[in-house]
Amino acid sequence: MAILRMKQVLVETGLASHATIYGDIHAGLFVVPVPIGLRAVGFPDTEVKAILAARIAGKSKDQIRELVNKLHSARMAGTNETFKTDWFDRSSQLKKQAAQRRKRTTLAKV
Repeated sequence: MAILRMKQVLVETGLASHATIYGDIHAGLFVVPVPIGLRAVGFPDTEVKAILAARIAGKSKDQIRELVNKLHSARMAGTNETFKTDWFDRSSQLKKQAAQRRKRTTLAKV
């Protein structure tokens, strides 16, 4: 298994931007990335390929959401834990912090 970075995922999927990928993640239509460093994430290639195959096969959004849930559960196989969706919360917190920094920087320049 390989880990794909965002640029590779965009090439594989044919989607236009990372915003589209993250929108799909929040909609439950794409897998949550896995951390590969302090500030780096990637996507397991097998999971990306499974989602692409489902889309090519004409699966509905509900069927793709179900597939994504199964892929997330498979990540946790062999552990006693369930898949945690705290990534959404952390992502939201980081965006708010970045917005606050931009706001302070903009105010300081005025």
